[in-house]
Amino acid sequence: MQRKKILVYAYAISPTRGSEYSVAWNYVSEMSKENELVVLYGTSGEHMGDIAELESYLIENPIPNTKFIAIKPNKLSTLLNSLNRMGIFPYTFYFAYRVWQKQVYRIAKKIVIKEQFDLIHYLGPIGYRTPGYLWKINLPYMWGPIGGTNNVSLKLMGALSVIGKLKFGFRSIINSYQLRFNRLIKKAIIRTDILLTATTNVQKDILYYYNKYSIYYPENSIINTGKCNIIKFKESKLKLIWIGNIIEGKALIILLRSLVKIRNRSAIELHVVGDGPLRRKLQKYSEINDLQNCIIWHGAVQRGQVFNLLNDVHLNIVTSVSEGNPTTIWEAMSQGVPTMSLDHCGMHDTICDKCGIKIPILSLDQVINDIAINIEGFLGDRGELIRLSNGVYVCAKDYTYGKRKLFFEDMYDLAILNWKKDSNIRNDSYCIERQ
Repeated sequence: MQRKKILVYAYAISPTRGSEYSVAWNYVSEMSKENELVVLYGTSGEHMGDIAELESYLIENPIPNTKFIAIKPNKLSTLLNSLNRMGIFPYTFYFAYRVWQKQVYRIAKKIVIKEQFDLIHYLGPIGYRTPGYLWKINLPYMWGPIGGTNNVSLKLMGALSVIGKLKFGFRSIINSYQLRFNRLIKKAIIRTDILLTATTNVQKDILYYYNKYSIYYPENSIINTGKCNIIKFKESKLKLIWIGNIIEGKALIILLRSLVKIRNRSAIELHVVGDGPLRRKLQKYSEINDLQNCIIWHGAVQRGQVFNLLNDVHLNIVTSVSEGNPTTIWEAMSQGVPTMSLDHCGMHDTICDKCGIKIPILSLDQVINDIAINIEGFLGDRGELIRLSNGVYVCAKDYTYGKRKLFFEDMYDLAILNWKKDSNIRNDSYCIERQ
């Protein structure tokens, strides 16, 4: 394994937050052990430019072989993002982000002149719609894993509010247009030496729309595997956990509507971990439907507390109408907790019969009923939960960061090889034109 110097693009990164933040943090923490990293980032907090959290952490906990460079938004980026920061019009973020990406490109060009790098890795965010400009730099380039090509199933639209339907309907229209006609995305994908796709469906979309072969690989994995708390299976209550931002796309309402259908709700304890604009509305729904006694609303918590909660629960539930691979799957796997999820997106690829349950999507009512039926089944059969928990540890071996590091190293070598081949082709074409 040859040590490499890598320029890493990771817009959001944090040691305490989940989702995209943890994807980047886990990568840096592990890959820096055998490589030298220069990490370009934009936030460790809620909004672009919120970097105090990471800067403060690194003072006490520096990471060897790693240099973090915060790209602070300029006046135009800050202005464009102001309406998003105030919660008035979130979509202005994408205009601000495009300007910020150009800042990153200008700074990166200066860095690669002064320092010698083996390659560039655009790590995050996962969305394919924001390719940035680092692919223009004449170095081996790896992008991904990427996602976001999928649209919300029409069968799940009933779980959304009127505003949610409009939002995701608009997203589907824009997404379909960008997949077909966005020239910047097409140029970036074609230029990329190694492209990773976070789900098999995204892999198929990239091949179909761009005739580009990519390698399927989930965007996150497991850092540490804990020990399963066997005692918890003897407890009388069935403990469930739902983790995520309480927003339309995460669709917590689907799980709540399933719980309403269960008669013996007193035997259930649901832990809702996360916060968001729909929290009060869903708490009100819970009160109206007599669910308040079986739900504990934790709000936003530190990642360490998430693992403590996972160690005490029996089943993780994912109800998202659109996802890549939610970080909660890997966090649950690390604690031997099986996951029940809708059978789509990254969950379709990651969860199997050994380690979880996939709910087919035939209609919204069917999804709600199937979730309720499975929960009722676990109320009477803890042995099945134990079987799935044991299966989690078997499946988890395929998703450890030890294997992930080896995979990335192989991909880096291949990216460098592909870049050299393409460089030879470009040079040969130039010589022919000159003649």
